[in-house]
Amino acid sequence: MANGFEIEIVPLPGFNQVYSVVMANFGSVDTKQGIKTLPAGIAHFIEHKLFAKPGYDVSEKFAKYGANSNAYTSYTKTAYLFQTLENPYDNLKTLLDLVQNPYFTEENVASERGIINQEIQMYLDMPEFVLEQRILAQLYPNDPIAEDIAGTNDTLQLINNKNLLQAYQDNYRPSNMDLVIVGDVDPEKIENIVENSNFQTLGQPLEKTFNKLTPIGSGGQEQMDISQARSAYGIRIDIDMSGYDLVKKQFEMNMVMETLIGESSSNYQEMNRLGIIDDSFSYNVVAENNYCFIIISGSTNNSEEFQEYLRKNLSYESLKAVLTDTKFERIKRDAIGAYLFAQNSPEAIANQMAELYFYDVDYLELIHMINSIHRDDLLEVSEQFLKDENCTYYNLLPNRK
Repeated sequence: MANGFEIEIVPLPGFNQVYSVVMANFGSVDTKQGIKTLPAGIAHFIEHKLFAKPGYDVSEKFAKYGANSNAYTSYTKTAYLFQTLENPYDNLKTLLDLVQNPYFTEENVASERGIINQEIQMYLDMPEFVLEQRILAQLYPNDPIAEDIAGTNDTLQLINNKNLLQAYQDNYRPSNMDLVIVGDVDPEKIENIVENSNFQTLGQPLEKTFNKLTPIGSGGQEQMDISQARSAYGIRIDIDMSGYDLVKKQFEMNMVMETLIGESSSNYQEMNRLGIIDDSFSYNVVAENNYCFIIISGSTNNSEEFQEYLRKNLSYESLKAVLTDTKFERIKRDAIGAYLFAQNSPEAIANQMAELYFYDVDYLELIHMINSIHRDDLLEVSEQFLKDENCTYYNLLPNRK
């Protein structure tokens, strides 16, 4: 669009479901912008309060038009979405109203603080959440990514209607957002609706700044009221990379992890046989601008064995020993298959397209990107990053009192 707002439309004739997402390139880590330092949790606070309008809640409008709506805040993005079987154009107008017309007052901000604080306290009782925060604090000491996305009770007190509005105006500029809609829709109607909507460009683009990364923590543990220990093993990958190259690197690292500890790997089978892991075992590769890391976690009967097994077997030497040409081709076909399978899901298409826009990568490029990866690429990435100095851990142990 003329104002910099990007629309991506994927017409799927014959599909009953329509799914749409608006994404802003603004998340929990974006607390330093220009000379400003924003309170932790402000991106998440905006996500909550944009649903409030004078005299009505946007969720009620979505329900009136037969749509399910939701929103979420991640480390680097905030997204607002709906899915529906009817009234896609009315729901699109409602989605644009949601993100374009903020209504922040002293009263509604004050009442929201209590609601979000309750949410924070609820998550503190969840071991999976606590463990993720603790391992991130080891991977990135004193960095915004180690803060709760929702903030803390103290930072909530620093958020008010004025700095909410300023943060909104700075970050919800049309050129810092995109819209994806997938389903049986008319592109011309979509374009007309967006052109006639109420985008305001009051804020000025601000340069995001990040803390200088400090050395990785040496690991730690604490007790919690749980019946079984939970452990996390973290790998920090410091690379000066963005855009296409960063997205490709994420695919490569996923393939490395799938080869070494995926469910079909000998390591996974061995850890299961030894009773080190159970069905909760998983890994997650995150590749964002300024942040790239892997978290491996799960319940375990022996935290020390969990950490030691991963430290020993996540290495270039281990990968080289098992990554035959046949194994590599199977892992690569699995990645292509997952991409193709997602074409049946409007939700999967829309969310990935919206995210990739901020990395200047076309969704349709992904299959070519995966095809361009070679076995030597996986060996190179493992040799570069699977080193003890890039790794740390955190354990949650049962409180035996």
